[in-house]
Amino acid sequence: MYIVLVTFISSFLWRVRGGLRFGNKKLPLNKIWYAVFFSIIICLAEGFSFDLALTTFVAAYAGYQLYGWGVYASRIYNGKEVDPNVDKECELIDDLLMPLRISVKGNVVYLSEYPKIFGFIGTCLTGLILTFLMGLAAQSVSFMFWGLGMGPCYWLGSKLENYYALGKEGWNWGEYVFGFYLGLGLYICFLS
Repeated sequence: MYIVLVTFISSFLWRVRGGLRFGNKKLPLNKIWYAVFFSIIICLAEGFSFDLALTTFVAAYAGYQLYGWGVYASRIYNGKEVDPNVDKECELIDDLLMPLRISVKGNVVYLSEYPKIFGFIGTCLTGLILTFLMGLAAQSVSFMFWGLGMGPCYWLGSKLENYYALGKEGWNWGEYVFGFYLGLGLYICFLS
């Protein structure tokens, strides 16, 4: 029963973090609620201490507020050409992905020439950075790498959009799916 509760609250709060609107208004302080939830889960699992509550809150909040992943996720959805001079999101990830290329019979092909793959990998690396910080604060190596699933979650969002449109090319679905996936990770890594 707890797994259902944790995954659904996680899914909802990740979507709230992304700007879920009630009428025409976002929930007040919409960006902090997921970090509060993460901190509560860790304190329930590990025992409450002010230090643990603070560090897990800050790690979660910083992890998803330091930079965006819109360039990567949007490429999963729309496949628009990547312009290495304009499409900058996270310097750490961009510095890894933009120069990636292979040579086939003298022809050089850059990863950025395949926007959906570029976006998928960029989103996976975004998730890795996010959960690495969160897992580090919560002292869980398994959760550190959980975020690698962010790419498949946002890709699945694009597919769900074809069946029932929530808007933004699947971005809204991607947030629900990734939030659910994060909740599953929280349950498996900390509560089971």
